[in-house]
Order: sequence, then C-alpha cells, then structure tokens
Amino acid sequence: MANRVATLVTTIAAVLCLGVVPSRAQTADELFASETLQRVDLYLHSADWAKLKADFQANTYYPADVTVNGQTVYNAGIRSRGRGSRSGSKPGLRVDFDRYSSQQTFLGLKSFVLDNLTQDPSGIHETVAAAFYARLGIPVSREIHARLYVNNEYAGLYAVVETVDKDMLARVFGSIEGNVQNDGYLFEFKYQDEWRFTNLGTSLDPYKARFEATTHESKSDEEKYRPIETLVRLTNETAAADLPGTIGGLLDLPAYIRFVAAQNFLAETDGFLGKFGMNNFYLYRLEDSNLHTLIMWDADNTFYSPELPINDWGEGTTLMEKLMSLPEYNALYQAEMVRNIELAEADGWLDTEIIRQVQRIDTAMKEDPAKPYSVATYEGSAGTMLSYARARVAFVRCELERGAGNTSCRTQ
Repeated sequence: MANRVATLVTTIAAVLCLGVVPSRAQTADELFASETLQRVDLYLHSADWAKLKADFQANTYYPADVTVNGQTVYNAGIRSRGRGSRSGSKPGLRVDFDRYSSQQTFLGLKSFVLDNLTQDPSGIHETVAAAFYARLGIPVSREIHARLYVNNEYAGLYAVVETVDKDMLARVFGSIEGNVQNDGYLFEFKYQDEWRFTNLGTSLDPYKARFEATTHESKSDEEKYRPIETLVRLTNETAAADLPGTIGGLLDLPAYIRFVAAQNFLAETDGFLGKFGMNNFYLYRLEDSNLHTLIMWDADNTFYSPELPINDWGEGTTLMEKLMSLPEYNALYQAEMVRNIELAEADGWLDTEIIRQVQRIDTAMKEDPAKPYSVATYEGSAGTMLSYARARVAFVRCELERGAGNTSCRTQ
C-alpha cells in the first residue's frame, strides 16, 4: 500500500505540476483558493504554550503573534479547541485576531481555526469533503492545509478552517433584496446525547443546551430558541403528509434534502443523520425570517465506507423518516444523489481532488512529530482514499438502480 501511495503521489505531482512553495495571499479568497501547502507560525511565550498543552481542556486564551506565509499579525489570541479532538500533544487551536484589539483582522478575517487532524489518519477527509460541499452549493467553511510552526519548531500538519461568523454568512448567503444575510440567528450545535430531532417539550432549556447562540447572544431566550422549539415540536406532531405545508416556512426543506444527501453520499457517520444522533452542524435562521437552514461543520468522519447504504439515516430520525415517506421528497433525495454522482464524476473531480490533496500533504504528514498515528497508518488511510471515489460512485449508482440496501451492490 505504501508503494502504491508513493507512486500515485509522484505521478500526479508530475501531471498537475503542483508547487511546494506557498504563495503570499493578499486576501482570504487567495489564501483558501491556493493549491499549495501553506505555512503558519505562532510566536508566544514558551511557558504559555506549555500551559495551553497541559491544560488543553480549558478555553484559556494566550497572546501570540501569528505569521501566515510571511505576513504577521501581532497580539492575537489563541486557545485550545475541539471536542473529541482535543489534545495535549497536538492541540487544536482557535486563533482570534481581534481578541485584544477589536478592530484587528488578517486578510479580512477576524479569526480562523487550526484543525489538528487527529481524528483522521488520511489528513484529507474534512478538506476534501468541504471542497465537495462547496461544489454542491452547500454552506460550508473554506479550508486549506498548512504546516504549523510554534516558536520556529514544526508542530505538525493542520488545516486552516474559516470560522463560521458574520463574514462567512455574508459570503455564503449573499443578499436578499439588497439586504446582506449576515445578521440572522446563528447557532452551533452542541452534542449532548443521542438526539434525533425528537420532541423535547415546550421548555427552552433542552434547546439552549444543544444550540449555542453565536450571534444575538443578548437577545431573550424566547427570541432565540422558541422558533427552534416550534420547528421541532411541529415536526413531531404533524402527520407526514402535512409536514411540508406546516414546517416549510420554518426549515428550508430542499436545502435540507441537499445537505443530508451530500452527507450520505460522502458516507458521513457523525453528521445530521449520525449513528449516535445529530452532530456537527450550525443552524442559521435567516435575517428577518423564521426560516432555518443548515451549515456544514467538522467532516472528519466522512468517507466511512464506500458501501454505506444511501438510506442510512439513523433509526428514529423523525424529520428524515417522515420526508422520505413522501414521494416528492423521496424523489428529490434520489435526484440529489444523482447530482452528487454527476459532480463527483465531472472531469474526474472527486478522484482528482483526493489525489491532489494527498500529494499536497504527503511529506508534511510523514514529518508531523505529533500525529497520534504511525506513518504506515497514514499511508494505509491515504491509499484507501485514493481508491474511494470510484468505489463510492459505483456503489451509490447501483443502489439507485436496484434499491437502497440491495446486497447485490456489495463487493463482498
């Protein structure tokens, strides 16, 4: 497997003629559009870095100077971040450029995340998935790989991830009738238990625990959470046949179907239809509206298996089960699956993107001193990814033709 990965990486590098020297981005668009591996440097007191790593479960901020490809921002704030990915040896980091100076930005960004890639030995699950979601027109952060150096010492391979904030909302949602859509109600979903959009009662407390408001924090709980409670309650109380008419003004149903179809196409096991309940998304209520939509976040657990059934949406996921019982929404889901195949296959996009990203990170991953897996494990995971696109397309096409769950679609 290692020889196969090395051969493919070398071949594709020659074909694509990808450079290895990072260019100096002048805008956030240029940073995230780059095809080269970036370099991020953090300069902070060595004692602060030691404290951050020792107390990695805390959200304590430390001052640091941040240099990206030679451009420096002084006195930013950094802290440990993540849930299952929190690490003392290779911390995931949030970088806030405006932590100590409210007007300070970098390339127009107020912050970004440095994903430590500790849950994905291939190093490309999330970055490839994010690129594919964007190709599908699904709201998602932009990402780019980078070598991270702390006080001039290589700390490992990371992914620079665009923060979901008002600037990102403006970029993704644009304007409606001249009104920039960046001042709605944004919530980050916080996993608590195996919840599948079932009714939690009329109290707002269960919704406050699960949906952390990241805009309009000072608004009343009634203003922030009652529309979410109403959406969930009506989803559970309404008969399937009446559901679109009842909640269509509260949830963008075509966008929802597009979102979950993409997650299932990419074999996501920890998303909205996760095996252990809903997880890893933002919920956004559009400005001056009660209409909610989903924003993709944290796709480390995509590409679980090329043979994950396309009807794998978790037993008891009320919203999905009701919609899939309706012919028009079932047909829409099937059509989105076909669209996923088309955009994955067009010009060999998904296959080429996987190969391109493996080539980009290969040396940096092998040299990563803090990765929690061996080089052999990385090479095996990268090799699996290199064959994933064709296998997944073939399997999904088969299930669309023969029916989801048809055992004849399996190779084993």
